[in-house]
Amino acid sequence: PGQVIALVSLAAGADALVFRTTDAVTAFAPAVSVAHQVATGAPLPYGTFLAWRGLLTPEPPRRPEPARPSAAAGARNEAWKFGFVGTRDRTSGAIHLPPSRVSMDGGAIDDMEPVPMADVAGRVATFTIDKLVYSPSPPVVFAVIDFEGGGRSPIELTDVDPADVAIGTAVEMTFRRLFTSDGIHNYFWKGRPVRTVTDTDTDTDIDMSRGA
Repeated sequence: PGQVIALVSLAAGADALVFRTTDAVTAFAPAVSVAHQVATGAPLPYGTFLAWRGLLTPEPPRRPEPARPSAAAGARNEAWKFGFVGTRDRTSGAIHLPPSRVSMDGGAIDDMEPVPMADVAGRVATFTIDKLVYSPSPPVVFAVIDFEGGGRSPIELTDVDPADVAIGTAVEMTFRRLFTSDGIHNYFWKGRPVRTVTDTDTDTDIDMSRGA
């Protein structure tokens, strides 16, 4: 307690944040420890690493680049885009992803409450592997995710080998970069298959080039 920590970020600009720890730090326990993250990691091809860092320019996809992300649109949908917050119908309990003013179960209007979904586990209901859509790391794996307690949404998967995707695969949400257009990064939530230490011990061949 009482320590001062400075954090400097040099990415798409520069930010400096200064924190002072309080007595609460002694009781803090991270949801996922660094040791667990290391144990469940997987090899990353060096060429992919260089491309992600902008030190190597790979051949671009033969598809039109996505439109430049809109700051105004992101601000209007801030809770959804940055917090993965949907809405729940107060009457029926139906969860809407993305958030909606009109209930799909009964048609009630503006009778919603926010429901955070970023920490809610889900499972793959169906999926497709798209080798044509624009991506710096093709192919793209799109899946429809059913969330525990209700809610369903189409989500791109990350940190995944397309050959290992199956209906019923458990996933967790993670905030990732979708693409970069005109030098502006666009971020949103992707689904990441839940991996355990046992999985890593028995299967270390996952292709992390799918992790952009």
